Amino acid sequence: MKPVVFADTIGWLNEAKGRRGVVIAGAHGHEDLCSRRFLKLLSDKAAAAGLPTLLFDYPGCGNAAGDHAAPGQVMAWTASIGAAIDRLKRDCGVEDVILAGFRLGALLAPLAAVGRDDVAGLALLAPPGSGKTYVREITAMSRVIDGALANSAASDATFAEGREAVGFRLSHETLADLSMLDWRRAVAALPPMPTLLIANGQPLAVSEIRDGRTSVESTTIVQFKDYHLLMCDPTANRIPADVVGCWTGWLSDRAVAGAVQRVEPLPGREILEGAHYTEEPIVIGQASSICGVLTRPRVSHAVADPVIFLNSGGVPHVGWARGTVEAARELAAAGVASLRIDLPGIGLSDDAASDRLFLYDSRTRLDVSAAIDWMQRAGFAKVELVGTCSGAFQALHTARADRRVRALTMINPLCFAWNSSYALELTAWKAYEASKANRGSQQQIGPAEGPAMTTKSAWKLSVSDSARRLVRRGLEAVKSTLSATHPSALLGRNRVERWMRELCSRDVRVLMVTSDGDLSLQEIARHFGQDGKRLTSIPGVTRLTLPNADHSLTPRSARRTVVARLIDRRGGKRGGSIGPDAAPAIAPHTELKRKSMALS
Repeated sequence: MKPVVFADTIGWLNEAKGRRGVVIAGAHGHEDLCSRRFLKLLSDKAAAAGLPTLLFDYPGCGNAAGDHAAPGQVMAWTASIGAAIDRLKRDCGVEDVILAGFRLGALLAPLAAVGRDDVAGLALLAPPGSGKTYVREITAMSRVIDGALANSAASDATFAEGREAVGFRLSHETLADLSMLDWRRAVAALPPMPTLLIANGQPLAVSEIRDGRTSVESTTIVQFKDYHLLMCDPTANRIPADVVGCWTGWLSDRAVAGAVQRVEPLPGREILEGAHYTEEPIVIGQASSICGVLTRPRVSHAVADPVIFLNSGGVPHVGWARGTVEAARELAAAGVASLRIDLPGIGLSDDAASDRLFLYDSRTRLDVSAAIDWMQRAGFAKVELVGTCSGAFQALHTARADRRVRALTMINPLCFAWNSSYALELTAWKAYEASKANRGSQQQIGPAEGPAMTTKSAWKLSVSDSARRLVRRGLEAVKSTLSATHPSALLGRNRVERWMRELCSRDVRVLMVTSDGDLSLQEIARHFGQDGKRLTSIPGVTRLTLPNADHSLTPRSARRTVVARLIDRRGGKRGGSIGPDAAPAIAPHTELKRKSMALS
């Protein structure tokens, strides 16, 4: 993929030689995190069929400049689709485009096509029933996952300017503007064109689109099979093969072969400029490329070792609740450069060249070292690695093998040394997430009302959660037994503790961050004793406890506390424990949210 910057946003271009292109307008918030890998695959398939394809982020979202606070967001999002069409035509010389929208993008795409003569087809993937339905869905998710935060006066979830859903914020103005959208009415206002509708929910007839003003031959309507499995979680999601096949076949019939007008590349590097930062989207490697974004201070030179952010589970490089983007820009304001990447098989990057264990394969450290190589060529001799959950695992094992790693921040690590018990737990968790998604898909009470639970279904979910906790306790016992009977433990040496001591003996600083009550505390106790006392005793290790934060650091205050510590530690402080005074009190999350990323 080729990175491009336009209209204060970052895009990823899949080049091809056809005369017709594809622009994909994606989802927002948590739905965006779940679907980035899926949309990347759709982009690959379109390019393979001869259609150059552009993915991009809406203003204030993903890697784009700005945030939720800007006025006129819906209008800006719609305009950015038109800007993406223009950029694709300019870069690839295509004559017209197929415009595809997924979820939020399906609400906006028909509006973006109004008044243009270069949109040759429309693909709407899982469009919400209407803008009002979409806002109700956001509200329901906010109440289920973020609702507990509103009970605390000190919580940043009491977001007076709008609504927060899984850490992503939307202003009241944006919610009101979204509720006015109606994709059916917008499609009916367009000239007849080939249309693909992959619908989630109630089956639709052609007469419900364009008010019967189009022929059956020009409209293809199919069901979005396994939508709930795709969208249940960024790590547990499953790519719906039937949908990919339908997309590929429909596009192949509409590709236009032939030579395009030669286009000269734009001079200079693709740079996104913010108030106090510059960002450059990059691609590392050739055969199995890694996509990422380098953030630098805009005015001054970087004054300390840069940070490389690694993926948390299957969460793309923008981060849970857009936290990695926000952290990178806060670091830049303090004079610290950073690189956020998608490791192979995650987000926008290519799959690994060989079969690997997803998330916890030790060979992934070679990919992290490839990113360190790139940073070294960019002028940074040493780096700090920051990873949450599985990202902490990859950071640890890269630091053990690569002496260019000078510091390490491990956030809520659930595994230090992979073994069969972790594999069993990961399998059990994925099965649970899939079953939870199935239950959710079966609990729709009507297209106008959105998802809901009956008393009976809530009781079943409670029983399921109780059974899952019993299974987890059994798996925790198995992991502890395997750790105790490992040959190194039988010889009186704990290999994880030995790894940590060896790292610190090389003057590598380690910051261990844990959310209060998180499962990572059990993992630390397993290898470093009750309360992790032996970990704290290692010179060079510092601990930071975040009170009432969840596993993924959804509360903004928790993420800012970590960033502040990343900045402060560049003063050279070593050792000791940091208490919870640095983080504001935050009300506990529900059990659903606390476990939703338990094996990311």
